[in-house]
Amino acid sequence: MLVGAGVTAVVGTFLPLYAEGPAREDRLPSITVTSWEYVFSNLPAGMEFAPVRSPQYGVPIVVSAVLLAVAAALVFLPESQRLAARYLAIGGTGVLVGSVWAVVAVVVSMVGNAARPEVGGFAVHVGEGVSVLGASVLLAVAGVVLVHARRREPRPEGPVVYRVDGDEVDDDTDTPPFGIPVVEVAQLPDSGYERRADGS
Repeated sequence: MLVGAGVTAVVGTFLPLYAEGPAREDRLPSITVTSWEYVFSNLPAGMEFAPVRSPQYGVPIVVSAVLLAVAAALVFLPESQRLAARYLAIGGTGVLVGSVWAVVAVVVSMVGNAARPEVGGFAVHVGEGVSVLGASVLLAVAGVVLVHARRREPRPEGPVVYRVDGDEVDDDTDTPPFGIPVVEVAQLPDSGYERRADGS
């Protein structure tokens, strides 16, 4: 699930986050924004713009995807060494949540500005990249929960019999009930002082 979250997040960086253009006609110039670049479309004949770099929202998202992939690989370690996977899963999910939060904040700001009357004339359409990034966050959170889920302790199959004796005397001394065996200490002979105190 962590690998799926990372792959979904990386795919979401290449999808449109939002598109901004005139609200009345679809054939007028518009701008589509991804996590990597601004793409201009419907430009007049003879006018061309190369894609312009956006604020590179995709960099921390890709970093979080790498962290999630490494955490997923470390899950297959023995239980005693699996703590690193849990920390990496939390860290990668935290970076992903923060990055997607920043992207959503920008998109909400653009939609809010387009709705203001004084800015009128432009419309902002939310792209599918926001939905895909949101789905990656949900997958990452579910993956962290699964990584931290308590593993069922293995139990031996069938009945467990420690020792079966007939009429023999129980001489079980390998594991005393309280952790240490009790040894009877030999008593020391009475001293002369105690005999004088008794008047003998």
